[in-house]
This record gives sequence, structure tokens and C-alpha cells, in this order.
Amino acid sequence: MRVVVVGAGATGLGVAWDLVLRGIEVMVVEQGDIAHGTSGRFHGLLHSGARYAVRDAKAAIECFHENGVLRKIAQGSIEPTGGYFVEPRSADPAYGDQWQAAMAGLGIPAQEVSLGELATKIPELARDLRRAFQVPDGVINGFELLFRLRLGIERHGGEVRLNTRLSRVQIGPSGAVVGVDIESRERGREGVACDALVNAAGPFAGRVAELYGDPFSMRLSRGIMLVFAERKADAVVNRLAPPGDGDILVPHHRISIWGTTDEATADPEASPPSLDEAHRLLGLGRDLFSGMEKWRVLRAFAGVRPLYQAHAGGEGRYLTRDFTVLNHSQGQGPEGVISIVGGKWVTYRLMAEQAADQVAHYLHVFARSTTKDTVLPSTLPAKSSKPASAVNLCECEEVSLEDLNRFPGATLSQLRTRTWFSMGPCQGTFCMHRVAATRLEQEEVEVIDDQVNALRAERDRGMTAALWGDNAREWALNRAIVHQVLAE
Repeated sequence: MRVVVVGAGATGLGVAWDLVLRGIEVMVVEQGDIAHGTSGRFHGLLHSGARYAVRDAKAAIECFHENGVLRKIAQGSIEPTGGYFVEPRSADPAYGDQWQAAMAGLGIPAQEVSLGELATKIPELARDLRRAFQVPDGVINGFELLFRLRLGIERHGGEVRLNTRLSRVQIGPSGAVVGVDIESRERGREGVACDALVNAAGPFAGRVAELYGDPFSMRLSRGIMLVFAERKADAVVNRLAPPGDGDILVPHHRISIWGTTDEATADPEASPPSLDEAHRLLGLGRDLFSGMEKWRVLRAFAGVRPLYQAHAGGEGRYLTRDFTVLNHSQGQGPEGVISIVGGKWVTYRLMAEQAADQVAHYLHVFARSTTKDTVLPSTLPAKSSKPASAVNLCECEEVSLEDLNRFPGATLSQLRTRTWFSMGPCQGTFCMHRVAATRLEQEEVEVIDDQVNALRAERDRGMTAALWGDNAREWALNRAIVHQVLAE
């Protein structure tokens, strides 16, 4: 028995991992790289559920429970920073009271803390806050966690096909899925027999569903985020107010991510942020961090949330963050095809378990899910285990040749997400050529040149959405170095 899973984001890889642990053969098909879509374009928050306590209780409880599970099975890819919900003077205190009651009713811890003590921990916070509460938020290293899922899938005999597009779904005479056609530049077009198909394509899920004749509508929500050059807090900071734009700051490594916004879109590919959007998002932070508008911004980026709620309209902020598993044999589609839509990054494992339960039931496989208690395999040793003689090719993120050599055959763009090279303040200006030179024994010069140009364009796109202050000056300096010194 073989199952094809469409999408190599958190949900798709989570489904594949759940299935291979049940002894089911799996192939994952992904049109781009791992985390090509939403899973690679989020703020990295390990939700405690507190954000949804008032208006989305089911999603809040799921986030809280899965928060605890991920801390257990993905140690090393989770930073247990904790988090705070802080109430600015501009917020309605009645909502804060309602939030407290909802948190208590759901059993999610929320401990009020002294504003004076909090100011010593996070000096950048505004001084006129009304109150603050500590919650069990954290931070997800999303790329690393996904690479661990892929490693586990492949170690159990599964296959992950990147840069491969699903082009057709084959339906047998009985009305059940019997195979798919897939296409890639490397292998061309090929047919793959399968006994079930899982659509976990995130914002692209509606388009995938058209291939098997049972399309559904989604509410796609585009959100932008800002990346600051420094780690401004060692814990997540949330605005204690109804969910809105510009209300979460998340620390990552040496940087911070501020987000996000909510804008309806029809395009599953996130269009780059505009300068006006980035300026507006920055301005929304002044009542939480009075000096935020003076912080050094590295770049801006955008992602698309795939929201789903049957027979529901309304604004995206008020749609549930819960998820839905669709069995297409109950609609107009073939047997053996399911879609998993909606949800949050933090609930990917629960989403995958429920989707895999339906697949296993269809295939008459009686093994239960074990992902709740199975620790994900480790991908890399800690950076501290590198030899003392190791020289960092990327000083910003401390990436050495030894780090790069763990990913033979990876493109420069893939090395970015696997090692974080080019993600620091210089945005690859100084390290790009050093890293490219290490690949010349594997690829022709023309191929490496194309990879350099592609990664330069990607880095430049994020910086140009935040061209003011120090970032504008650095962007001009970087361009001068790249064109005049490096002769690109």
C-alpha cells in the first residue's frame, strides 16, 4: 500500500511521518522546497492557546495541548522562552478581564506579573502598560523541525520529492484513486500508483482539489512580518487585546520577528510586502515598545494563512484557527482522497494524526498513531561540537564549512534554510561568494552563478520592503560591495 501526500510543509510531513510509523509506504510530493509555503513564512510562535482563548476555545485548547507535546518530542527545535500578554493603556480593560476568565475556564496558565519586574527583564517595553500576564508560549525553529520530520520519513523508507508538481489524479473504474501523475525538471513526467491521496497543500489545497473534481473554497489571508536585527526580548510578547494587526514579537536566535497583518488575498503565493505596509506595521508597535520605530529593521516578508470554515463568511481575524479533515468520498470526489485544511503550525501533529487516522481506516490498517510519544530524530549535532579549528564562512550566523558539508548537493537557497547562512545582518553580502566557492566541485560555474543571482534577488526583495534608516544605508552599501567589489 502506498499513500501520496501533497505538500512538504508541517502538515504534509506530519501526515507522512505518522503514516510511516504505522508501516504504510509514503511518497511526499512538493512543488518547491521544504516549507515552500506557509510553514516557512510565519513568526515562529509556539502558541500557548492564549491568543484564541476568548473567541476560539477549541483552537486554544488544541494549541495548549500540542504545545506540551512538541516540547517533549521536538526538544532542540523548541525554545521554551515563555511569553507575556501585556495590556497597553490604549486597550479596553474589559477585554483583559474577559481574557482572564476565559483562560481560567480553559485551564491555560496565566500568571499576573509585576510590571516593574517585567521591565527589568524586557527593558524595551513601554513604561505606561496597565498589566501583564505570563503564559507558556515558546518559539519553534520551523525549518529544523521540518528537516527532522523528513529525516524520520526517509529513515522509515518513505520518499520526499522536492521541486515536483502534481499534475493529474488517476481515478479507477470503481471511483477510487489509483495513482497520480507528477512532473519535475529532473525526472520529467511519471505516473505513480497509490492507494490513497492526502491533500496537505496549505494555501494551494483548493487548486489541488480541482484535480480530483471536488474543489472547495478557502479564505486565504496574507500577513506581513518585520525582522529586526537584534533580539529585543528573551520571551514572546503579545498584546492583550482582541487579535489584530501588529501584536506579537517573537525572539529568534539573534533577531526578533514582529507581526502580523491580515489581508484577504486570492493568490496562494505571498506577494512581497510594500514599503507602506512595512511602515504601517512598524507604527503599530509604539504602544507596546515606545522605541520600536528606531529599531533597526533587516527585512520584511509575507506569508499566506490557509483558513477554512464551511459555510462561513466574515473577516479573517474572526474565522476559526481550528482545522478540518475533508473526506472527498462524502462529497463529489473519489474514494481514498482526503484534504486537511486550516489549523496552526503548533497543531500540525494533531492535524496529521487525525488525517492519518482516516487514511489508515480506509486502507484497513489498524495500527494507531504513535507520534505523540515518538521523539523526532536529530538532524545535526550542536554547533558547539564543531572542531575548534572550524572557520566560519558566515560570521553573522556562525556557519562553517563543516556545517555546509552536512548538506551535499544542496543549492545555495537550500543551504540558507538548512544552516541560516545569509540570514544575518549583512544578508549574505560577504558570505555568499565564500559559500558558493564550496560548491564548485559539485556544480558548473554557470549553475552556481544562477544560484547566487537567485539568492541575491530573494535577500534583496526582503530588504527593499524596509528601506529606511540604517537598513536603507546598509542596502546601499551592500549593493556597492556586490557590484563594485565583487563584480556581480
